[in-house]
Amino acid sequence: MSTQDRFAELWTDYLEGELEDHGVEELRDLLTADEDLVKRAADLLQTHRLLGLVVAEQPARQDEFIRQTMSQLPESQDAFVSHVMSQVERANGVPQRAPNKRRVNPNRMWIAAALMLASVVLLTFWPHGQKPIAIDQTQHEGGGTEKRNARLASVAQAKFFGELSPPVGSLLATGREYVLMSGLIELAFPAGASAILEGPAVFRVTSSESLALDVGRCSVHAPDGAEGFRVETPVTRVIDRGTRFTVSVGETSDTEVHVIEGAADVYDVGQTAKPSDIALKTNDNSSYERLTNGQARKFVDTGTLAVDTVTFDASVYRRALPDRVISYEATTAVDGGAEKLESVTVQRGGKVIKVPIDALIAARVTWFKAAEPRAFLCGGATPPTSRAEWSSDRSLVTGVINPDGSLEPLTADPVLEVDGGTPGMAIRFERPVVNGPGADVVFFDLQTFVNPSDGDAFHVSPLVFHDGLKSHTIRKYDLTMESPEALDLTNFFVHFFAGTVRSLGQLDAGGYSSQNQSIKFRGLAVGIDLSDLGYARGDAIEGLFIQDALDDGHHVDPVFIAGLPEMK
Repeated sequence: MSTQDRFAELWTDYLEGELEDHGVEELRDLLTADEDLVKRAADLLQTHRLLGLVVAEQPARQDEFIRQTMSQLPESQDAFVSHVMSQVERANGVPQRAPNKRRVNPNRMWIAAALMLASVVLLTFWPHGQKPIAIDQTQHEGGGTEKRNARLASVAQAKFFGELSPPVGSLLATGREYVLMSGLIELAFPAGASAILEGPAVFRVTSSESLALDVGRCSVHAPDGAEGFRVETPVTRVIDRGTRFTVSVGETSDTEVHVIEGAADVYDVGQTAKPSDIALKTNDNSSYERLTNGQARKFVDTGTLAVDTVTFDASVYRRALPDRVISYEATTAVDGGAEKLESVTVQRGGKVIKVPIDALIAARVTWFKAAEPRAFLCGGATPPTSRAEWSSDRSLVTGVINPDGSLEPLTADPVLEVDGGTPGMAIRFERPVVNGPGADVVFFDLQTFVNPSDGDAFHVSPLVFHDGLKSHTIRKYDLTMESPEALDLTNFFVHFFAGTVRSLGQLDAGGYSSQNQSIKFRGLAVGIDLSDLGYARGDAIEGLFIQDALDDGHHVDPVFIAGLPEMK
């Protein structure tokens, strides 16, 4: 067996999680001897293989390995390979997952296998060694300079393969392949068109008026002035004739087109007319099929382009990203970290609103119960006399944290009594919160890179159940560890309790030991829509009950909860 074949066999086994220790050693030796094998990995990761990695459940720690690798990559590929191998040589094995996120030693995060996976896969998708960031580049045509980049207009829980999501407003590199693992993004093109892409998707911006979609779905809006916008798939070229359509590309390149408004012309990608010619003509010598309002077709490459009629489905088109927490602003502490919340920007009912802190409806913890000793407070070096006060201030690093919970969410009223009380925490708002469009409550949690990147899962329940009401479980935050909008927080103290805390009285009276945090935390955020709990539009609530979902060894750390003002 040749070296190339042996590498392919070992690498495939490694990606499948079937490589034994001796195989890892052999793979490491091969990489040490021949850095061209790194490039060989690109040929082994075809699009369908990539999609398998995208949709498969991955260990929560993998995101951190990618993030850490990215932050330390040198510019040149030679230095890159040297760096990878030096880290592999220094690694001593896989560390055990820490039971409490505040006692993790970040130096143990580098392990040989994960570093090799992150490094090689990341290199695969960085053309010519380019780093995974959006860049403002220009293209020169006909002696002039023209910016041809599409702008990342908005994101919703977007996660990219092997890299962080570019910040909103960034310009995407023309011709660069982007792999959207999950979530949604909206692209705004200089010519006026916009496209919403849904993960998983593999795409490229090809010009100021065109997008290449290898796999996935996009919803296009090309208003007046942006006619002729193109979406190119492996088998078709879809030309907008105004104004809304959806293109969906499967793993076998079969392409579905649904026209919502206006018309779209679909060409065989193998036809000879130039895209620039097609965009200007409605009748040319190239064969195409025009679809108009309410029509849908499926195009399959069977040697020639086969066309099938499919049932039109207007619901596949996305007019906007979902309502969510978009970003927030906070004061900056002396160490450069975010400290006190100043405003929250949310999308509610499709409308983007910036809500200043003074307009938010403050909440206070009124009940708390945990089943075992742990850290229950975070904030300054000395807690206030009434320790629940930390739950109602504006700080993003103070709170009553680590409540207990339940695997199954509540189906009846929580018991708020010391004897037999329900594990978790109850909050009450300073005035009622009215259920409106989108999120009605904003919830902030502090998190480290060694914990679930999507945020700690929790159940939110009514304080009083009645017919139609239910609990709701949140497992992915609007702003996650992957989000550029999630701010790094200032340092703070964590206060560990020697005894179990089963009430706020015990929280105030219990003895504690303090620990200053030395690792970085970020402020994650998610919106809670009261409609998800069964409340009708216009219903007003006084409070909620929060429980950790007990889905892992970590507990949720609420540092700020507030209601959003009623929309007029």
